[in-house]
Amino acid sequence: MDINISIISTGDEITEGDILNITSKEISNILTTYGLKVKMHINVSDNKDDIISALNFLSNFNDIIIITGGLGSTADDLTREAVSEFLNSYLVFNNEVYQYIINRYKIYGKIPNRLIKKQAYVIPDSIILKNEYGSAPGMLIKKDHKKYILLPGPPLEAISMFKNNINLFLNLNNITPSTFTKIQFYNISESNLMSLLEDKLKYIKYSTKLELNIGPSIIFKEKNEKTNEIIDYIYKNMNDYIVPNDPIKYLIETLSQNRYTISTAESCTGGLIGKLITDIPGSSKVYMGSIVAYSNKIKNKILNINDDILENDGAVSEKTVRLMAINSAKILESDFSIAISGFAGPNGGTKENPVGTIYFSFFDKKRDIIYIEKKLYSGTRGSIREKCAYYAIIRFLKLFFRRS
Repeated sequence: MDINISIISTGDEITEGDILNITSKEISNILTTYGLKVKMHINVSDNKDDIISALNFLSNFNDIIIITGGLGSTADDLTREAVSEFLNSYLVFNNEVYQYIINRYKIYGKIPNRLIKKQAYVIPDSIILKNEYGSAPGMLIKKDHKKYILLPGPPLEAISMFKNNINLFLNLNNITPSTFTKIQFYNISESNLMSLLEDKLKYIKYSTKLELNIGPSIIFKEKNEKTNEIIDYIYKNMNDYIVPNDPIKYLIETLSQNRYTISTAESCTGGLIGKLITDIPGSSKVYMGSIVAYSNKIKNKILNINDDILENDGAVSEKTVRLMAINSAKILESDFSIAISGFAGPNGGTKENPVGTIYFSFFDKKRDIIYIEKKLYSGTRGSIREKCAYYAIIRFLKLFFRRS
């Protein structure tokens, strides 16, 4: 039997467009890895009637409703009150929860205020979900064969709480995680991908997703002979477009397994490649560091690029990006290096190298192998920088750690 799941995200900051709803995205991704599908995302303001209205609507066709936000201590944190009213229940003070909140404040050298007591009021018979990164606890409530999961608003708190309790959620609903196969593609549009595979995907249970800055993916929902034949066909005939499901995590794992290190030298991306790498836990084992040489002065003084090259060939040139890679690997004592320099816009550029021109360099110090590439991108300054950063990592993997 399929389990229907939907998510309500509360908060004026979401409905007014001040922040992106990261939490719903991440929770949906987690559920997808277990073979579960979220039917709906609903954003509502910090208004009790709006929250109850969303609950009334979703309760008609969902087995599990996840509500994020509104568990804080201020007057506009109304999720507890809304859910208890919707369930014809009430709130009770939980001293154990209160003492946990007080102790947490003391551990971090904070002085508890009178408003935090509100966070210790819970719905009777609910399962309390511990908050490792904040004070507001979550709750799991069972009522009329349905489950209601209340999570805090801050993404770090909500996502970690959900991950820590995922097995509890699965067991309470007698859910056995489904197995599926995901193939991630890069440098091909979703429409082109489907035009190539549409006939072969007939009568197959699958879905598609579009990963920002990477590309489309196909998720096969079942394993059988026909599905295996199609997967084999894709790997044999479209391997140039296939990349690891999480390229940055794969980069770190691969380098770590082989005891290799990497460094970066960045100009137009301003350290974005290094940021993407260091976002992943464990990256310190392989990532030596970055030299963000945004100015020619730093390219000369730190990366030892001769002024003559910078003046005659330019900062955005094959010679410059070659030396950026070679010298950063030497300075930072890494086995590999990636270098990037270009015109991200909106200003700059020349007749030979217009705005959007980016030079990449990929260097293997041990084998003394270097690849130089020049590409032309379109888009805003921000989008060009992001495209370049992801391309640099994915292209590095293709050049030096290509999977067969």
